[in-house]
Amino acid sequence: MASVQLITRSRQQYPDVEAVYILVPCEDSIARVIEDFKPSLEQAAVERTKYARAHLFFTGALSDSLLLSLRQSSAAPYIKGIDELFIEYNPIESRVFLTIPSEQPFYALYSPHSSNMVHRDLDAAADRVLSVIACLGIRPYIRYYRPTQRSATKAAEYPKIAEAMAEKLQQKLENYYTRRAANSNNKNKREKSNDISPSVVIVLDRSVDMYAPLLHEFTYQATVHDLIDLEDGCKYTYEINTLAGKTQQASATLSEQSDEIWRQYRHEHICHVAEELVAQFETMVNKNIGVKAAHQPGKKMKLGELRAAISELPEFSKLQAMYSMHIDLASKCLDIIGEQELTTISEFEQELVTGVTTNGEQVNRTSIETRLISLLDDQTIEKYDRIRLLFLYLVMVNGGNELDRRRLEQIPQCLTINDRRAAVNLRQLGIPTNDTTSYAESDPNKPTNKCGKYEWKRIPQIGKETLGSRFSPAVYSIIRESLAKELCTELFPWVNEAPPDGPPKHILNVTATSLRRKKGEWGSRNNSQKKAPGDKKSGAVIIYIAGGVTLSEMRAVYEIAQTFKREIYIGSTHIITPRGFLEDLKSLHLKMLI
Repeated sequence: MASVQLITRSRQQYPDVEAVYILVPCEDSIARVIEDFKPSLEQAAVERTKYARAHLFFTGALSDSLLLSLRQSSAAPYIKGIDELFIEYNPIESRVFLTIPSEQPFYALYSPHSSNMVHRDLDAAADRVLSVIACLGIRPYIRYYRPTQRSATKAAEYPKIAEAMAEKLQQKLENYYTRRAANSNNKNKREKSNDISPSVVIVLDRSVDMYAPLLHEFTYQATVHDLIDLEDGCKYTYEINTLAGKTQQASATLSEQSDEIWRQYRHEHICHVAEELVAQFETMVNKNIGVKAAHQPGKKMKLGELRAAISELPEFSKLQAMYSMHIDLASKCLDIIGEQELTTISEFEQELVTGVTTNGEQVNRTSIETRLISLLDDQTIEKYDRIRLLFLYLVMVNGGNELDRRRLEQIPQCLTINDRRAAVNLRQLGIPTNDTTSYAESDPNKPTNKCGKYEWKRIPQIGKETLGSRFSPAVYSIIRESLAKELCTELFPWVNEAPPDGPPKHILNVTATSLRRKKGEWGSRNNSQKKAPGDKKSGAVIIYIAGGVTLSEMRAVYEIAQTFKREIYIGSTHIITPRGFLEDLKSLHLKMLI
């Protein structure tokens, strides 16, 4: 390879060299390729193109109109092959992907001032979900969340984001399979599916579960993202002790791929993680003479002592850095939880949302409101925690009465105008916070559809509770009900047709390779993941949430995938944290240019 260059920059001409292009499938990319192969006169009056030949690789599906532009252009004779790679998404974890259609995805989807942006973002998101589907090699059925709309007298309407997204995705899938069948070497041949159940994509919007973005969750990953400022959402900076007795800054990336400790403990409760780090370190100490001096026999080491002891492991530099970082990180999280008394706040949140106490007793509405007022008035509680409590209550009472909301907003004495606007902006997600009538909240453990929206048992099965975290996000129930074929078809209709009761009789063989490649060009791709004959498996399940996915929802997918041994994935426009969610709500009333 002679060089790697950006197509947007001025480039040197190599008329005798073939070029490999990796392009976004858009008009600008096509125009630049065509421009590269417009012959130019050299000094010897010989027409030469910028390169001898072109091999085009597109990150996603190339539309028919763009393909036609290439075929009818002067560049056509020079193009030796076209491939669609389907890599237009960000696989941040093994079961989690992001589409990130714009810099402000939440605003673009839910602001009343973003009508010119919402279809653009949904179209881009649909393209990227198509890439995921193509890479998985599946042909899924699509369903979406469609809550029953309120009457004209109500003060808020549920967003129709999921429906619009699902329809766009269905259309793109149909175009994809139609083009693939048209370009297949054997157009009439279909391979029988070995899947014992069909693949499914369920498109949701953020209104399906307004509790998950606001609740405190004390699993390691969720706690870190909630309480710690991470650079780029994954980079943690901390201090380490050097052998010279000095301190210096170090940084580490919290990654599933490169950090074994993070991968192992990210979904465990923070207290359990701290205990396990201590136990693992002590085991390592007992195996290494060099650090035994830092540990007194018979004494259980604390996190603070571990910081000092860990510096005695120069021979295990990588292990030293990993343990040092995680011990520091877990310690800092526990310190914040203690200082801000978050366990007390979390206990109230759990009772507010689940409707039962830690002893399993039903909560009293009057008692809840009395305690809420007391917590909102407590000046020692962080402002954002009090706002989260207020918003959780508003979601629980389905917006409540506007006069009651204004009365509650006066109690904290720290709410800004933007904070109050954020409360009103909940109506953009189906919570009528500006209504003059009052709505009774539903029993969180007796699912009904009286409000026209999805209701679920917010307390999981016995055995799932971990140290007070009793809440189970809606995604957990939606996936389980879908696997059991019990998901309500009124609230979650199919876009075109429902899958058959059994496995589909036939399915197109789909792989993420070129749709336009001619026979004999480039050779065949080696598909190492192709199933052996007779190797039956269950179809994949993809959950897509337009408007942000929480860490608790990501964890739920891993738990269900592990329990049922299924291929389950979750994607979204972006990851949301409680603080980020509140900031997003504040901006919905603004007129922004994005």
